[in-house]
Amino acid sequence: MTADARPTVLLHPAAAWAILVVASLGVFLGGAELMVVAIALPSIVADFGGWADLARASWIVNAYLLAYIVAMPLAGRAADLWGARRLYVLALILFSLGSLGAGLSRFAGQEAGMDWLIASRVVQGLGGGALVPLSMSLASHLFAGRSRAAALGLEGAATFVGMAVGPAYGAWVLLNVTIALPNVDLATWQWIFFLNVPAGILTLLMIYVVAGGIETPRARGGLDLAGALLVTVTLLSGVASLTLAGDRGWSDPTILAGFGVAAVGLAAFVALELWLRAPLVDPRLFVDRRFSAANLVSLLTGYTLATAIIGGPVFVNRVLNAGAEQSAAALTALTLAIAAGAIVGGGLNAVAGERVTTVGGVALTIVALWLATGWGEQSGLDRLVRDLALFGGGFGLTVSPRATAAVEAAGASAYGVASAMLQITRTVGMSMGLALLTSIGQNRIDELTALIEDPARRDALVVELGRPEFVGVDPRQSLALVDVLEAWSRGQAAEVLQLVLTLAMAVAAITLVPAVLVGGRSRGVAR
Repeated sequence: MTADARPTVLLHPAAAWAILVVASLGVFLGGAELMVVAIALPSIVADFGGWADLARASWIVNAYLLAYIVAMPLAGRAADLWGARRLYVLALILFSLGSLGAGLSRFAGQEAGMDWLIASRVVQGLGGGALVPLSMSLASHLFAGRSRAAALGLEGAATFVGMAVGPAYGAWVLLNVTIALPNVDLATWQWIFFLNVPAGILTLLMIYVVAGGIETPRARGGLDLAGALLVTVTLLSGVASLTLAGDRGWSDPTILAGFGVAAVGLAAFVALELWLRAPLVDPRLFVDRRFSAANLVSLLTGYTLATAIIGGPVFVNRVLNAGAEQSAAALTALTLAIAAGAIVGGGLNAVAGERVTTVGGVALTIVALWLATGWGEQSGLDRLVRDLALFGGGFGLTVSPRATAAVEAAGASAYGVASAMLQITRTVGMSMGLALLTSIGQNRIDELTALIEDPARRDALVVELGRPEFVGVDPRQSLALVDVLEAWSRGQAAEVLQLVLTLAMAVAAITLVPAVLVGGRSRGVAR
């Protein structure tokens, strides 16, 4: 493992770790916000007039996610130019203001309130997304060698701990927080946003206590605004198209147009960045084998992560016919195992190096996905929890080594950009996995619906199932037939998810190639 001999910000190790732990609190808040609103969404939508406008309501979630993604490259480059600590403070203030605005949105009424809430979620997302590369940049400057590997593992874990805690925290707030204010009509969901404000202020105060006079080195150059605009258009159109493709279909004109815009934007962005002396993201970074390999691992493991995050709860609900509590248990096992794996991976990376840790983590995800392909109608929740936790542990092991490889390959002048790129490639990979899962699932649902609605094909099916007494029976007039068809559809859902998990296992196997290339020495790129 190659590493800088000394950190670029020289502090006593205890002081450096104190800064890192406090910085991880902001990342935790941003990660929790990725999941917490999903729990409160029914209550929020009910307050704003119900589900009549589903497309608009979906932006309560999408606005945060897309802003979260877009903020990363801008914050990464800004950290390298102006210092990570002061920008971390600004990002946390932005997140807190967005949270306050989201909580206050209900007072604007049903129509304007929804717009206010979506706009506030954009502000929240910009702050929350910026905190990730800023904290990773801080970790890269504060530590070197083995300590850096452990520090990046801790920072990588913070987002996933937040994601794991988010659903349970949201449910707790909805059930328990009922603070009454004189002459003020407050809904419980508002407190999900309001409570972020004191948490953000407390984290700000702690940052000033432990890092008030600390700042990371600044690189020369300016912020590439044209590049920022191009990368924003590319990410928004690309990720949005991937997200919608599974539902609308890959040949939908809007989806094709979105991919076209993303492709043109990416080509223009690369051309511009190669021409500029101080680019937002230098494409020449990808000439370095370690940097490219780290980002490819991030992309491919992001794909498999989306399969696990969505496939697990869907299997619990659709095949096992279990409820939200069991789905939450499966998802919590996955995300907590990712967090634990990231911390363990930081220590293992410091001892064994990037290649061994990354390959070991990817191998563990392959084993977990292989076990998951055996899920069936008779599988118990305990098996799903075991397999998802095994996958999460393997994924977590890859967090520190790929981050270490990327930042060391990029060099101290581009720590922020390198950290941001890893988050972007992981998010794009997750979007690809989600799109394919949705596409396969939707196609199968359409096929099954057509079969059940066709009397001749339905009669042939019930005979094949050994229930000829239902030939000629309309499901709308027979609950017994509905039960038969429901049991059959659960088996079909299991087969679809087994296919999706098998594809994810193949992707995980391919990931072994860049995982091997993560280790070794950087070639060095002139920048």
